[in-house]
Amino acid sequence: MKKIALLALLLFLAAIGLFLAVVWNGYEWHQKLTVTMDTPNGPLSASSVQQMRLSDKRGPWNPPEGSGVSFTLSGEAVVMELAPGRYLFALLTGVPSLGRLLHPKMDVIDAAKLLERGEAEAYRSVTLSRRDYPLLVTFGDMNDPASVQRVDPANLEASFGPGYRLQSMTLALTEEPVNTGRVKKVLAWIGPHPELKLSPPTGRTSNIPFSRRVGEGDFIRGKT
Repeated sequence: MKKIALLALLLFLAAIGLFLAVVWNGYEWHQKLTVTMDTPNGPLSASSVQQMRLSDKRGPWNPPEGSGVSFTLSGEAVVMELAPGRYLFALLTGVPSLGRLLHPKMDVIDAAKLLERGEAEAYRSVTLSRRDYPLLVTFGDMNDPASVQRVDPANLEASFGPGYRLQSMTLALTEEPVNTGRVKKVLAWIGPHPELKLSPPTGRTSNIPFSRRVGEGDFIRGKT
């Protein structure tokens, strides 16, 4: 009887494992976002290693409303100190999947498999086009979340003064660990609640301030 019970348990666990593999099939890889700037003191670069996860929930076990492919990015924003106390952040918002950039004609699942396996071809760096830039921001006062300001990638001089220009943004597959602690080091008020916006609700339905459109989860997301 014990052998039968053990066999039944093993079969049950195997069935659960198969079910989860079908329903929650996913692929993960690390991609490195690097921002390079021209400054009055010469070129400057900063980067952040982030984790992209593709979840494939297609198949007969998933209801139509829950079926499909989704991407989840975790990690931290790129932090670049352009001048003493003046920082540029390339947020997690808008960072593309490297698979789409490296293999635009390939099925997203097949591309994700290549990235997760670390195929040698995929290690080359991709220069982002303007449409793939993540959101860029800065702060008028680093201690005041509500002072967040959008930065125009085509006109950094408007935010930082003469001599500042975005040279390039690149994305590359990497085996480096996901960065942690860099954002918290310069934004001490960042907490563990990604859903929080950077300023309180205004009660308005129009003329909503930019600080209500940006949340803590745009700077830090996931287990960092």
